[in-house]
Amino acid sequence: MEWSEYRNRIESPEDEYRTNVPALFADPDTFDAFVNDLATELDPSAFDYVARIDAMGFIPGTALARRFGVGFIAVRKDEKLPIREEHRVADTLVDYTGKEKMLEVDTRQVPTDDPILLVDDWMETASQVGTAIDLLERAGGTVGGIALLAAEENETTRRLNDEYGVYSVKSFRE
Repeated sequence: MEWSEYRNRIESPEDEYRTNVPALFADPDTFDAFVNDLATELDPSAFDYVARIDAMGFIPGTALARRFGVGFIAVRKDEKLPIREEHRVADTLVDYTGKEKMLEVDTRQVPTDDPILLVDDWMETASQVGTAIDLLERAGGTVGGIALLAAEENETTRRLNDEYGVYSVKSFRE
């Protein structure tokens, strides 16, 4: 499916900076096309786990993990993991809207020798993706790629693309 078709489905007339990404998942054909478009860009043998960022990253991340037959790791927001502090690695960030958020990972879920594909819906400033990468690496993991619906082009997203590889339905220049 072309980016323009996805964009038409998720456009929000109320706010040009926010999108209704869940609209992609309501129609089974569009959802399948989205997962297929991401999956065809990825080498399934390159990843042993998929890490998904709460909340929109959970949906395509779970679909990709099932498609590739690999495990998945939750990157949660706002102290939602019911775990002891010694198993938690967490950090705060300021997202593209200027709001402060916290992300956290259960260190027991992060493999130390297996490559991880990080999945989210959109990467604007890359603060959320960058924080998730930092948490996974602090927990001993190795991020081997980033998969998204869309990534905006800026210095940070270009650096992440160079370092990890960014796979998205919307290329930087569309």
